[in-house]
Amino acid sequence: MPVDLPVVPDYESLDQTDAALDAMMTRLRALLEPDDLSEDAFVEICAIYNNVAYIFLYLESNEAHVNYERLLPWRNAFHQDAEADAALHDRLLALRCAHPETEEARTAYIAHLRAKLAAAPGHKNDGVDEQLLVEAKDILDGVRHDGAVLLQRMGSTSRANPNATFYKLASSTNSAATRTKLGRVWRATRDRRLGELTSVVDRMVDARRGESREQGAHSALAVTLRRCRVSEEAAWRLVEQYLIGSLEHQERLDSEVLAATGAPDNAMDHFGHYVRTLQAGRVVPLFPVEGCLSFIRHVAKTLFGLTFTEAPARSNSHVLAFDVELDGRLIGHVNLDLWQTDSRRRTANTTKGIRNRTQWHGIVQRPVAYVSCRFHRAEDGSNRITFQNVHSLFHEFGHAVNHLLIRKRLPTQSGLEYLPLERLEDLSMWFEKWVYHSQFADHLDLSPAELDGLQLCQDVKRLEYRRSHVDRAVTAALDFELHRRPEGGIEGAFRRLDEQYGIGAHCTLGDFPPYFTWPMFRANPGANFAYLWGASTSAQLFAPFLGTAVEDAGEPAALWEMFAPCFEFDRPSVEPDSAAIFAFYEGRPRPAAKGAVTGEGKAE
Repeated sequence: MPVDLPVVPDYESLDQTDAALDAMMTRLRALLEPDDLSEDAFVEICAIYNNVAYIFLYLESNEAHVNYERLLPWRNAFHQDAEADAALHDRLLALRCAHPETEEARTAYIAHLRAKLAAAPGHKNDGVDEQLLVEAKDILDGVRHDGAVLLQRMGSTSRANPNATFYKLASSTNSAATRTKLGRVWRATRDRRLGELTSVVDRMVDARRGESREQGAHSALAVTLRRCRVSEEAAWRLVEQYLIGSLEHQERLDSEVLAATGAPDNAMDHFGHYVRTLQAGRVVPLFPVEGCLSFIRHVAKTLFGLTFTEAPARSNSHVLAFDVELDGRLIGHVNLDLWQTDSRRRTANTTKGIRNRTQWHGIVQRPVAYVSCRFHRAEDGSNRITFQNVHSLFHEFGHAVNHLLIRKRLPTQSGLEYLPLERLEDLSMWFEKWVYHSQFADHLDLSPAELDGLQLCQDVKRLEYRRSHVDRAVTAALDFELHRRPEGGIEGAFRRLDEQYGIGAHCTLGDFPPYFTWPMFRANPGANFAYLWGASTSAQLFAPFLGTAVEDAGEPAALWEMFAPCFEFDRPSVEPDSAAIFAFYEGRPRPAAKGAVTGEGKAE
């Protein structure tokens, strides 16, 4: 078995990669040939599959630069061989591992293989969710078309996203009465297909309910909560507190907007215009990528003891590769793929843990995180990005750090999937908040006008997040309410929430069905509360750092203790204070409760 990184695919020749895959397949077959399987052999098999996953994700992310079509049969050979999967499944059933972590990995791998074999073509649930997703996306395409037609009638020639175009058009309109009318017409146009869309969403929810019953659970939410360390009652308590807090906060924001714009009512129809008045000719700068990375690496070094060293550039590569050290020893690697290319577009910025930590009887594999942030370079070709891009980059950087520092040595799940769902966003949302720290500007070499523009960007980002509180809270509440019940649709769930909490004063049903086509809702029904959990936890934990110099924020050991639940599954999940998120974005951060998050030690 190779130690540490497998052969990195080369743009000029794939011969070495081909040979490495051939050698790993030969070794895999040799390990599966005996009727029984040893504990060491199982660990080695996990390492082989980790390496194969690394190679192909790397190739997929660089397909604009390398044609790897001739290697695709290898991917099928490793990942679509039902006979090999069945053989490994049978051998794992007979195996008992002495080491607790390996035994845990064995049982998890059995569950994974059992689900994979059950989902083979011909299974009765095969393709149902995909068919409904296609139907929903066709309806949403129709909604976008209707919006584009309306914009054409209003004189717009923009080919940009209709929602973004409408926001820009409405915000530039000086008449409050006209903005109110435009908002009403836009929502009516959006909701023409609402009945069709809610029908599809209801069928998607019903399909998940059926799958949960097949698994012996009383609800789809109950299945999801198996991947969490919180009870249904605790999760709903946070959702409800967040929902109530968001409605109270929205009242304050509405008052600010109406007072600033002179509009009589319907405050959010005038929000965009309010933001435009704040800009009032001020420069909105772009920010140097190198300076942004310098700052966030400084944070990681000072507070976590992590050193990010850029690896030697590979020919023609658009990926920034970093070796990451802790206390002078290499603990993993981070690849940053930042620029939009002609390769397959990704619709969202992502971080994948494409190889996990393995240290076992001579097998050493260090974790690799692959961060894909699709940005456009500045018009002059320089590496400069918008403030929103910086926010996204810091968020994904947090996911990458989280992946590298997970302590489990033999996880069979990929990357952060090892953690309870409610903790997946804690560290990433904490890292994203460093865009508001005063020392961020010290790494950017900005002019006085650009410094003022940075402050503007921070103010606007805070406002935009404040505007989204109700949307986030109601989305999580609808998701939770639908998937914990054995029947009922999204319209009924919205009505119940309105009757109890009065959400209809600040949102409409038409705002929410599109979210239920997103991957998180499909993969983990009911788990959208995790975003509220991460938002609240991160705001609570970041508050002490906002007004403190990075260098004076404490020793790395304190951060390891604070974020131990992000690195260790068996740590308890501590319910955060949902009020912290509202206070943070209103500019009055609340300190973390003493002892709210505890932990100890470092990654192995």
